[in-house]
Amino acid sequence: MFQRFLNKIYQEIKRGGYRLINDPVIMIRGLVVLSLLFALSSLSYNALNTRASGPDFSNIELVEEKAALFSEEDLSYFDDEITHLLVRYRFNGQMFVARHGTVLYDRCFGFSDFRSSTAVDPNTPFQLASISKTFTATAVLLLHQEGTLHIDSLVQQYIPEFPYPRIRVRHLLNHTSGLQNYMWVMERFWTQPRMPSNEDMLATFVRQRRPLDFTPGTRWAYSNTGYAMLGILVERVSGQRFPDFMQERIFEPLDMTNTFVYDLHSELQPINRAYGFRPNRGRYVLIPDVRHDGVMGDKGIYSTAADLYKWDQAIYRHQLLTAELWEQAFENARLQNNNTVNYGMGWRLQTFMDHRIVHHPGRWNGFRTSFKRFIDDDATLIILSNNNMNIAPLVDQMQKIIFHKELTMVPEGTLPTEEENGPVNGGQGTEQK
Repeated sequence: MFQRFLNKIYQEIKRGGYRLINDPVIMIRGLVVLSLLFALSSLSYNALNTRASGPDFSNIELVEEKAALFSEEDLSYFDDEITHLLVRYRFNGQMFVARHGTVLYDRCFGFSDFRSSTAVDPNTPFQLASISKTFTATAVLLLHQEGTLHIDSLVQQYIPEFPYPRIRVRHLLNHTSGLQNYMWVMERFWTQPRMPSNEDMLATFVRQRRPLDFTPGTRWAYSNTGYAMLGILVERVSGQRFPDFMQERIFEPLDMTNTFVYDLHSELQPINRAYGFRPNRGRYVLIPDVRHDGVMGDKGIYSTAADLYKWDQAIYRHQLLTAELWEQAFENARLQNNNTVNYGMGWRLQTFMDHRIVHHPGRWNGFRTSFKRFIDDDATLIILSNNNMNIAPLVDQMQKIIFHKELTMVPEGTLPTEEENGPVNGGQGTEQK
């Protein structure tokens, strides 16, 4: 009986009623109040079916020979397989897939705010969590390109009070600095009632003189602290506040109209955005801002799947940075012993059948995100969610759908699994981004 009902919901979703699958109460009562389901389906179509009313990609150079690249059978396969998968996972958020310049899947599911049952739509920004690091690293590389800083210079050259004389900018970019976890440090030493800023975080490190976990360049350990310090670096070198620099130098030039840095220290706060939730006893509970939300650079950027696709396409076109600098961002970092690590400058690195993947996952206060760029296959996968669901298995299944033909031709080939951002040394925080 449940399977028959699930199939009904699946068919309803294909007609536009995405919001139904995330509310168990509505699902249970659905057989009794079927008319309500059809009413919701009708109301949801224009708001949630991004194929009918999605964002305008007219400014993106798409491949015109869509039919030649993907047959109707191919497009139907992607639509059916992905939708059925998302229904099974009760996915809540935005899902986007493109390949060879063709958008294969672009849909929204569920609620941006469970308290008011506000539906997710294509213009709803989500907290990117650690995907933000791809933007922070690009901001630093922009300044490097302009000659106002050099990534191999010591950080103290730009932040004189920085208490670690051996750390270079590159160490911050590729997580080889040895800095301790700022979240643990601030939880232990920050006693003021207000939200600390990046400068407050730096001042705390200066006062406490926390030791490094290892000599810079000798080991790799994922470090949110390094990217929070890079946020300060961008401000000191550019003379602008980090949110303003990102807006003027990256988001506006790329027409990323629904992307911004979430700034708790500003009087102006965004209204239309997704909020993070966690499940609790059959309902979803809001996760409020915490003291670490006042720190930017390691997280804090909000965006949509549509804007991230603009970001993806801009990188392919070598906008903002030269082709050489983009390639450097995607190169494996090298330790002092000449070993390499699977991280570049703001990007995690993977391979599949010798094809390169540059990507970043994210996790913060109910938001789970993934941005994967299969750069040798011109494919992009974007997943943004806000109900604390572990999306790693979903990412793995999506990769299998996107590359189902390749996996059929090479049965022994297996796609890499989604990586969780590893814990940070020097005090283990409960949330890794």
